[in-house]
Amino acid sequence: MIDERTEELAAAYVLGALEPEEMKQVERQLQSDAELQQLVAELRGVTELIGGTSPAVEPAVGLRSKLQVELGEGDSSRRSPVSARRSYPAGIPWALAAGFAALCLLFGWQSHSLRVQLDARAHRIDELNQLVGSLRAEGADLRQSVLMLQQSNRLANMRIAVLSAQLRTDPHAVAVSVWDNDRQSGVVVVHHLKPPPKDKDYQLWIIDPHYPSPVAAGILSVDEAGDGRVDFTANRPIQTANQFAVTEEVKGGAQVPTLTAMVLAGA
Repeated sequence: MIDERTEELAAAYVLGALEPEEMKQVERQLQSDAELQQLVAELRGVTELIGGTSPAVEPAVGLRSKLQVELGEGDSSRRSPVSARRSYPAGIPWALAAGFAALCLLFGWQSHSLRVQLDARAHRIDELNQLVGSLRAEGADLRQSVLMLQQSNRLANMRIAVLSAQLRTDPHAVAVSVWDNDRQSGVVVVHHLKPPPKDKDYQLWIIDPHYPSPVAAGILSVDEAGDGRVDFTANRPIQTANQFAVTEEVKGGAQVPTLTAMVLAGA
């Protein structure tokens, strides 16, 4: 860990305010000290930020000599370069370094505070995203539950009946009828029912106890193999479809079923 003394040297090194021996000491330490290298890089970055991109300007000829005279050092020609440099107050470079270090600490503290705020906001955003995802999942579950309830309710209002053969001459005939009371429509599928005579039709009936007689539900057609499928509706609103039946009627159907000509029936 870098101590306070090394931090001061690093700040003065970046500012160019070190004695030659101190300069060499810092540069030797920089060759093997990664932490010091990082500190110097950060200090240089802040220096560049503060200094901007202004180009370096060479001082006017004789400016240094004039300043030395005004500071009471006398004629610079009478002094050696070393004594002239050392005549400056000894605390000036370190005061500059300390001020620069304080400035760096201020920038570092502000940067750390900003990172903390950004991390807190990012964490809050993550929490909100998780909450949104949870709400979406719950919404999907609710929609699925509603759909299942609707399907269950719809199935509860459906009447499925198996119609078996009523004639000895056609014992293998069978049909399945599905009636949707909500939609007031249904479908019937029949197998192995011999085609009717050319002057006859098969007619489907729904037995609803609310009516005194079966309700007509359309003509049932079959192919040569005795198979058929028909979507049907009733001539009257159906409240309770207790039973279904198929009779053989005159061509085009009848108003009342011929019970003696019943070929299929079931509940």
